[in-house]
Amino acid sequence: MRHLAVIAASVVLFASAVSAQVQGVELDEPVAIPEFTLSNELGQEFDTDDLKGQWTLIMFGFLSCPDVCPFTLGNLEAAVSETGMRVRPDNVPKVVFVSVDPDRDTEFISEYAQFFHPDFRSYSGARAHIDALVEATDSFYRLMPPDRDGYYEVQHSSSVSVIAPDGTLQAKLQPPFDPGLTAEFLARLQIQYRKNLTQ
Repeated sequence: MRHLAVIAASVVLFASAVSAQVQGVELDEPVAIPEFTLSNELGQEFDTDDLKGQWTLIMFGFLSCPDVCPFTLGNLEAAVSETGMRVRPDNVPKVVFVSVDPDRDTEFISEYAQFFHPDFRSYSGARAHIDALVEATDSFYRLMPPDRDGYYEVQHSSSVSVIAPDGTLQAKLQPPFDPGLTAEFLARLQIQYRKNLTQ
């Protein structure tokens, strides 16, 4: 019986490894990102101009997210490290976490993404600016109705938006994704982007 349990566990681990493949989708046409400004409690701002001149990975979530957000940020930490071995240092994507729950998260937002990597950044802001960025990246969130104690859940998309140095949305990543395969996808995306600039 114990032998069968070990085999079953091995099958589960193998299946998990197989399913953890990058699901990167390059857009047929790049999408312009509208003007927005987000910030954190340290007074640091993140706006449209900060997208220019670098590759950026943006994900949405909230600080008390029990699973999707920490899992995705952990994946991104590994994927960005792998990407750093395939592209020039100045082409390693910056990772930005945007909270869609500013009412509860603003006070501590700056600390969240840095827990996963010291170079990761996190922000929130006015609802109109959050919504503009969510809509432009074809993302999603919903604040659920509060219970009698005022507590509410937050639903949100788990996709990661890939923004090119010209400030346009170029691709989406959908976790779970394998760090190595994701790094290959991002490296190929950068090569194709540079080719398109010369055409």
